[in-house]
Amino acid sequence: MINFYFFPFTFMDARQAKILSCFFNYFNMLDIHDGAVLPEPMAGLEAQGQLNRVCLDKEKLAIAEQGVRAYMEWAAIHKGNERNFRALIRENTFFKDDSGVAAICAGIRNGTVSNDPDTTTVRDNSDSLVFLKFADIHDRQSQDIQASLASLDLENAALFAELKGDGDMSLSVDHTQSPEPGQAMTEKRINAWLEAAVDAECFDPGGIPVLITTSRAVMDDFLTRVGQPINALDIDSIKVHEKDRECMKQQHFKIKAIIERMAQGLTPDPEKEYFEGADQGPVTGRIQIRFFSGLGDVNLIKKNPGGQIGVCLVELNS
Repeated sequence: MINFYFFPFTFMDARQAKILSCFFNYFNMLDIHDGAVLPEPMAGLEAQGQLNRVCLDKEKLAIAEQGVRAYMEWAAIHKGNERNFRALIRENTFFKDDSGVAAICAGIRNGTVSNDPDTTTVRDNSDSLVFLKFADIHDRQSQDIQASLASLDLENAALFAELKGDGDMSLSVDHTQSPEPGQAMTEKRINAWLEAAVDAECFDPGGIPVLITTSRAVMDDFLTRVGQPINALDIDSIKVHEKDRECMKQQHFKIKAIIERMAQGLTPDPEKEYFEGADQGPVTGRIQIRFFSGLGDVNLIKKNPGGQIGVCLVELNS
């Protein structure tokens, strides 16, 4: 069974939700907020049954939350004294040399990732959760800032239109594209997410994990550090369904079927027309899929006793 995980984020903006809805009808997401109500658009996806939360250890989440509060309180006290804040971060680094993608994968492969809840393990895992929580705060604040800027652009456009006597004309505002969250702290995001996913047993027997992302920066960073794939597919332009629900279901089914075939070791034909008869509109998308062997010390399928993991990038071209 294929298990899709949104990666390496714990927060999703409207752009990411739109892209994922075009390609997948169901996916999992690490829940670092212990069941708290999700903001939109995640709440809507959860209500529709498209988003499933992966629960994390409550004790480790509590420790991570304490860490976040401690840093936030310290920052509030020392606001304006950034030199001391940088010194504190240097003295309390979240990630050590053994927390990179290669080291994490090697630990999984060699069976050295321990589930023993000793103090060191709890602390290391909570450090990863602390980072994920800070990244989540960063992403939420970035969305709020973009929304405020967009509102300000509309207000300015309306003001200028009124001054020019064009108050009844439709407003046209050229918005700058929202920053792509995967470009910020890319490597640390991936490392922290992998550590949390391992701790949440996302790579245990019972399914083939496929990490899906909307970030090209994340995909590029991951691929440069994990070695050669055993199976790959790139489709640079496919017609994307946005409105026709039945066509969307068919496309979701086709994408899942392709990934399942790749997981079985069958090489897909990159020239084949997988997606025909898209509904109205010129919207096209891109999909990039890679499968790796030996990244997990689990028997996921009989054909590959070493286990495997898939990574998938999805984007909209227009």
